[in-house]
Amino acid sequence: MWIFARKEELPSDMEENGISREFLKIALFIFKKLPIRDRFSFGEKVRSYLRTLGNRKNVEKAETEYYIRKISIVLIMAIAGSFLSTLMYLSTMMGTDVYKTQELKRNACGEGEYETELVANDKEGKEIGEVKIVVGERLFTESEANEMFDEAAEVLQKTALGENESFDRVTEDLKLVEKLEGYPFIIDWHIDDYEVIHYDGRLEKENIPEGGAVVNLVAEFKYNGRIWEQQLSARLFRENMTPAEKIEFELRELIKKADEDSVNSEIVELPQNYNDEAIVWKEKIEDNSLLILVITLIGGAASYILKDKELKKGIENRAFQMLNDYPQLVSQLVLYLGAGMTMRNIFEKLAQDYVRKSKNGGKKQYVYEEIIVAVRELSSGVSEAAVYENFGIRCQSRQYTRLATLLSQNLRKGNSEMLKILQEESQKAFEEKMDRVRKIGEEAGTKLLLPMIMMLVIVMVIIMIPAYLSF
Repeated sequence: MWIFARKEELPSDMEENGISREFLKIALFIFKKLPIRDRFSFGEKVRSYLRTLGNRKNVEKAETEYYIRKISIVLIMAIAGSFLSTLMYLSTMMGTDVYKTQELKRNACGEGEYETELVANDKEGKEIGEVKIVVGERLFTESEANEMFDEAAEVLQKTALGENESFDRVTEDLKLVEKLEGYPFIIDWHIDDYEVIHYDGRLEKENIPEGGAVVNLVAEFKYNGRIWEQQLSARLFRENMTPAEKIEFELRELIKKADEDSVNSEIVELPQNYNDEAIVWKEKIEDNSLLILVITLIGGAASYILKDKELKKGIENRAFQMLNDYPQLVSQLVLYLGAGMTMRNIFEKLAQDYVRKSKNGGKKQYVYEEIIVAVRELSSGVSEAAVYENFGIRCQSRQYTRLATLLSQNLRKGNSEMLKILQEESQKAFEEKMDRVRKIGEEAGTKLLLPMIMMLVIVMVIIMIPAYLSF
């Protein structure tokens, strides 16, 4: 698309440079090729908003600029999402250091064991199976014994059960942990039958008889040369393993043997063969690349829609500002008219003052922008009555329509009481403004009601909790 869009020419007032300009060219190419205005926009309403906010005669040019900016935002987000999702996907495919070295790094002594999930693949990349394993920390010397507390025995009994409900029926691996979090001790396990259960609690399911097997486990809590013993009795039952469980079991056994053979080494060298077939290991990592792509595409679509809402918000702000500026405008008309100026001269005076303030950094005021347009129409030869009527129509407000009617009627009928009528209109405008301000204040009070209730609840909690605890 960039190749096709290179020859596109952006509107003269779009001064973007660099990559943003290239995105705008692509957006312009899409805008020309697809019926975007008919399918994705508010149509005539958007054109009306653009005409109102910009006072531009070339509405087509303004509309083109508006839509290509919207489309460029969607393009940027879509490309960014695609790039990020691709990077994440490649990172997932390559895996971590396990894929490169075919080794698992042990934690240093004292840092504890860690659990990881591995996937076994053959040389062609076909998945053989996956397995969760626990890699123990590196053993340098015998660990010092830690103090044992009485309540640790109860915690250990619940922990050792693992996913089983009771020791009367054990069908899943036990958790014969060496440490309990929060207790400074080392636990050694002694089992009377290693044929049916491993030292770390993993069941040797193929060795468990059909009727089950009873094993006695002794946990030794060591601290500073002192030993406390806790005896547990478990009845083990075998359940048929699924093909996936069988593969997991066999892979775990291979890794267990590699772990035992390298207990004093910094690394665990993973097995290279499974069932006479070469395997390649890598860590299992969740791939969120597609999720990122979907989120960015949704964000791009949302930005396209919100752009129209932003335009509508601009129209609402314009109407609010013009309504607030109305009393001041009528007051100025009364002042200058009382000084003997004609209405045409008053409009020219207001336009000149606004232009001068704008050059000095003054804020944009839409009503004076419309007055500038009215002065230009007067200079181009449009009748004064038509200019006032057009002024009222462009302002899109009941108050300005009423003012335009008064001004045009004054020209046609020659109303000598124009000054008095404008004074009454000025008084009415200020009263309406006071009513609006009062209404806004009431709405603000309503919005503050919820925070006040939340603060009241917090104060009540602060008061009631100490009173409750004192009983």
